[in-house]
Amino acid sequence: MPKVVDPEAERAAILEALFEVFAEQGFGSVRMRQLATTAGVSIGKLYHYFPDKRALADRLFVHVGAGMITDAIATIAQGEEPRQKLTKLADFVERRSARLSATLMLALDHRRLHPDEHVTRDSLRAYRMALTENVGVDDEVLFSVLLGMMVRHQLDPQDLDLQVHRAWLEGLAP
Repeated sequence: MPKVVDPEAERAAILEALFEVFAEQGFGSVRMRQLATTAGVSIGKLYHYFPDKRALADRLFVHVGAGMITDAIATIAQGEEPRQKLTKLADFVERRSARLSATLMLALDHRRLHPDEHVTRDSLRAYRMALTENVGVDDEVLFSVLLGMMVRHQLDPQDLDLQVHRAWLEGLAP
């Protein structure tokens, strides 16, 4: 009996396996053969799911962004009042700071390589819209602070005091 394969699950597993290598080395520094080896699949299977590295990079960025939004919303939804939601958001940022920072690095690298591509812009807007809808605070500054925290985590993680940011976030609530 032939093995039944869920193509979406397999595609998602490949993308998860490649997240770290792209985050560490950048989209332009790795070759498809290296990616196939890292993902534990044949080069043919990699090309079956992704026609080229740009399509793979686009799909990875969308996959990671959608997963982060889903995780953030699930965390934020546990709060009832705006202050509780902001506390949950601070918890999420603290718990996922490394992945958030790596995702930001992917976004910057993707934007650098494909400045005309809308994937990064659309994902950024989706993050902001998810925050606005689920936290109840439509604050450009809040989103900029979160992005700044990710940048600082990448550049100097020892100097980033998440407790200071947590207190600031919690102080935003009406």
